[in-house]
Amino acid sequence: MMINSGKLIVKHCLGVFLLFGSMTIAGTALAQQTRLENINFVTLPGDQLEIELMFSNAPPNPAIFEIANPARLSMDFNNVSNQLEERRYSLDVDIADSVMILEDQSRTRMVVNMLALEPYTTRVEGNSLFVVLGNAAGGGNANVAAAAATIRGANVGGQGSDIENVDFRRGPNGEGQIIVQMAGTNLTGDINRSGPSLSLEFRNAGIDAEQQARLDVTDFSTPVRYIDVYEENNAVVVVADIAGNYDYIAYQSDNEFIIDVTPVIDTDIASADDGFDFSGERMSLNFQDIPIRQVLQIFAEFQDFSLVVSDAVTGNITLRLVDVPWDQALDLVLRSRGLGQRLEGNVLYVAPAADIAQAERQELEANQEVESLVPLQTAYIPVNYAVASEMLTLIQGGEGGGILSDRGTATVDTRTSTLIVRDAPVVLNEVRSMLQRLDVPVQQVLIEARIVNAETNFSDALGIRWGGVQTFPEFGDEFILSGSLNGFGTSFSENQLIVDLGASGANSSFAIGYAGDNGLLQLELAALEDSGNGEVIAQPSITTQDQQTARIESGIQIPYQAQAGGTAGGSTTEFVTAALSMEVTPQITPDGRIIMMLDIHQDSVTPGTGDVPAIATNNVLTRVLVDDGDTVVLGGVYREEAVTTVSKTMVLGDLPYIGNLFKRTINSETKTELLIFITPSIINEI
Repeated sequence: MMINSGKLIVKHCLGVFLLFGSMTIAGTALAQQTRLENINFVTLPGDQLEIELMFSNAPPNPAIFEIANPARLSMDFNNVSNQLEERRYSLDVDIADSVMILEDQSRTRMVVNMLALEPYTTRVEGNSLFVVLGNAAGGGNANVAAAAATIRGANVGGQGSDIENVDFRRGPNGEGQIIVQMAGTNLTGDINRSGPSLSLEFRNAGIDAEQQARLDVTDFSTPVRYIDVYEENNAVVVVADIAGNYDYIAYQSDNEFIIDVTPVIDTDIASADDGFDFSGERMSLNFQDIPIRQVLQIFAEFQDFSLVVSDAVTGNITLRLVDVPWDQALDLVLRSRGLGQRLEGNVLYVAPAADIAQAERQELEANQEVESLVPLQTAYIPVNYAVASEMLTLIQGGEGGGILSDRGTATVDTRTSTLIVRDAPVVLNEVRSMLQRLDVPVQQVLIEARIVNAETNFSDALGIRWGGVQTFPEFGDEFILSGSLNGFGTSFSENQLIVDLGASGANSSFAIGYAGDNGLLQLELAALEDSGNGEVIAQPSITTQDQQTARIESGIQIPYQAQAGGTAGGSTTEFVTAALSMEVTPQITPDGRIIMMLDIHQDSVTPGTGDVPAIATNNVLTRVLVDDGDTVVLGGVYREEAVTTVSKTMVLGDLPYIGNLFKRTINSETKTELLIFITPSIINEI
């Protein structure tokens, strides 16, 4: 099927690869320059594409350039002018995406943007040059595309081109810079990347024997560890051994070929372009002593924007950039010649950086002068949700941080919550824009707490009481032997106890005794066992706005008498608070979760000393992150107290076995547990 160039539909190209190489034109110019007059595209069986270039004279022998990534085939025709009306031709075929025709002085270039490198053949019939792309291509001058960027033709360096030196430097951002200094500008290097190795090959070149060595650059703390320089097959090879993941940029400036090797963090491999300042479509450039104005024109053609270049931009440039974002390539070109850029809409203005800075400074001074003469206006801006006084503080600022100009003033009417601002119209628009972003309803958060305080106590006591009285008639009625707490008696009573170590508050006892003519002996065994369980549950809840502190408190204030100071003496009534309180400051995160700063107190009154009460306090102070509606356990306090008390009669209580008749034993155990549960919920209905 024949596809005429006039019938092609021009589409957005996926990218145009520009690989301009300088070529030394031998001999004088032709008496009549050859013209490229037409181009045709034909699809052939076997997924082949035939491109026919029609010239006014016999086609010249082109210089052919190939690159693998992105896949490009370029042909340069010296002393050929371009007469085609279109520069880009979109192709609706599987083998190629588009074709671009470019012209530079006495040279015309055809660039074929392929989906993948394909073999090609060329043939000449009359004034037409046919290029056939595809796997079935055969016959003619067959060529197979190489895996790396290569250049073939008479313009590829020559004998006697030498490498003078290979150097290494550390860049300001930790990148490694491999610098190859060449004797001239007519050498071209081929770069191949294979895992941790990056090789650079200069064909038909030589290097002195003392330069052929291994450079150990580990001490520079860059991804590059070693650099090997040697000759092989009439070529100079520079191989860099690189550690870890890396990326590189190669470019040529005058007689220096530079490779910047940058480390890539493992976590950023999936998004290697994140944090990179340049995001334009990638391109490659290869210039040899070409006017910088023509380089800028190529950028304008590549991105299809308008270009204005100052008359002060002059001179030539030599560089090579391989697979570099176009905006980064433009930045490198401008910085290499001290130029600056200014983009206004779709127009790019290029001039010396000093001239652009001066123009911007003059423009700012003019704008400031105009602003100082603009009549002031007064605006009445209502504040709906925010606090008007707080908005006034933001507008006025402090230490020069406000929005108002030097001539502006602002005040607030608290009755109507209205800001009264008087300033230039542009400032008033900024104030309105700020209030539009800040004066919005704030989400609210409901915080529910559940405080559980459980207490378990157990005690047991075992004691003994015994006593008696004995009279001795042989010694007279006046001689009596008895146990007594409060004097002597003639009969057994509570006052005649020999041992009083009974269990206090005993709910059961057992007593035995012996009575005779002249005496009485009684023994009482008392026991007590007591247990109890208690649980106190408190459920405070509070609602507050996002990032606003709220506090809830419930309790009592206990009065007590405190001694007054001074010589007059006397006392004063003071109060101590025993309360359950919760103070919380919520913050809603962008992903819908809640950060809370919590301060929770649970106090209770316990017996104190004298008239001053004692306060038992439980407190939790923390900062937590919780999903909306989820419950979090802030923490728990578990306390266990076990006490054993033994009361005994001195000396007698220490006797083996018998000593148990002269002692009282009390065992007590108390367990207390405190748990705090918090459940925050975002209130979506405002």
